Amino acid sequence: MSIALNDIQPGACLENDYAWSEQQRVACAIGGIYTALAIERVLPIMHSGPGCQGNINGVLASTNGGQNADTFLESVIPSTNFCEADVVFGGQERLRKLVADSVKYYNADLFVITDGCTSEIVGDDIEEIANDYAGTGTKVIHVALPGFKGNNLWGHSQVLNAIIDQYLPTAEEAAAIPKNPKQVNVFGVVPFYDTFWVATLEKLEGLLRDIGFEPNIFYGRDKGLAAVDKIPAAGFNLLLSPWVDSDVVRKLEQKYETPFFHYPAVPVGPSETNRFIRAITEYAGTDRIAAEAYIKKQEDRYYYYLNHFLRWIYTCRVQPREFFINSSATQALSLTRYLVNDLGFIPRRIFINEDVPEDNQSRILADFHDLDWKGAADIEVIFTADGGLCDQYVKRSDTSFRKTVILGTTWDELTAKTRRIPFVPVSAPYGDVIVGQKTYFGYDGGLALMQDIFNDAAAKGMGTVN
Repeated sequence: MSIALNDIQPGACLENDYAWSEQQRVACAIGGIYTALAIERVLPIMHSGPGCQGNINGVLASTNGGQNADTFLESVIPSTNFCEADVVFGGQERLRKLVADSVKYYNADLFVITDGCTSEIVGDDIEEIANDYAGTGTKVIHVALPGFKGNNLWGHSQVLNAIIDQYLPTAEEAAAIPKNPKQVNVFGVVPFYDTFWVATLEKLEGLLRDIGFEPNIFYGRDKGLAAVDKIPAAGFNLLLSPWVDSDVVRKLEQKYETPFFHYPAVPVGPSETNRFIRAITEYAGTDRIAAEAYIKKQEDRYYYYLNHFLRWIYTCRVQPREFFINSSATQALSLTRYLVNDLGFIPRRIFINEDVPEDNQSRILADFHDLDWKGAADIEVIFTADGGLCDQYVKRSDTSFRKTVILGTTWDELTAKTRRIPFVPVSAPYGDVIVGQKTYFGYDGGLALMQDIFNDAAAKGMGTVN
């Protein structure tokens, strides 16, 4: 069942003497620049305050697995550093000069002019400046990213919509582009916000190729505008998330008549990965025999490794059997399906803290109920923008006997240490560490998640972790 924020009353799972936590787990809308930065040789030009980029960097990059942008490091992103004088007199002409200098000195394939809260309120016209470059051969688009309109997921959507509307060809122009029925554009994985986005997309690309598709992914290494240019040619779009990018694939369906296949969870472990492969194969009408052969090969490998350390799991002094999740909708759904369907864990409560729009919540809740477990209809899912609710609930819950594990962000680690509960970071902010090539996607990802859970459980059970 779904629990709204107002349903959690003081005295039920909270106490009056307990302060509510304020823990940032999403960034403001200007965090959408990281979607632009994830596309090689695309350069944001920021018309915003001097602290805006630094604020979003902490949640989405440096303390989210030690990430940074690739082609253009954050330290070289042009910015007007909107100040008090610009509030009084306007900063549009300063922005015009900054864009001209950026076009002159930066070797970028696409420039994306963005604004922030103050410049948006003042009314500086970034569209006018972008239009100065129409017909010049220099590709410049604009996107408004004021923080008072939404968080970084909204900003991510605005950037993609701007690329579709201002950069990609019109429907009439695209009519001459032949469709490739095997090409699949991939949406739903949000770069940088999803801590594991690089490795997840790399593994997903390999899986899709192995079962007969030609995946078109525009974020990450060796992608760039060459991949973006291919978007109109796709046979269909793949939406791999509970709700993020649903507006984007619908826009592409309307503009280019490209259908989309929606699979709400990023597959983790054998059950969900098998289900995903069979579902997309059936949707596209591709070779089912080849898909089943691939499933058999990967399943055999997964269970070989599982059996290899199964005895250690059974003899572990701490055996987690229940879990809390405090994360994004995508991670919460993906991990819940693996933990329940493959490991047999029982969910205590699921906290989704990215401020999911209300019109998406009932559908996401239905996705949580779609589990191989008779108690799935009673899963408690809380949609909230307050990441501290999970902390309060766990501290008021009995976790010692049930041997619970928490999956969340670096904010939840202190709660886990205080209660000596196994903990695994799974979403932003992931922590001030290097995430490297880590991902929980697919067959290997299921093994990696199991390893992380039981290793932390064993360390806490043996007293080697405080």
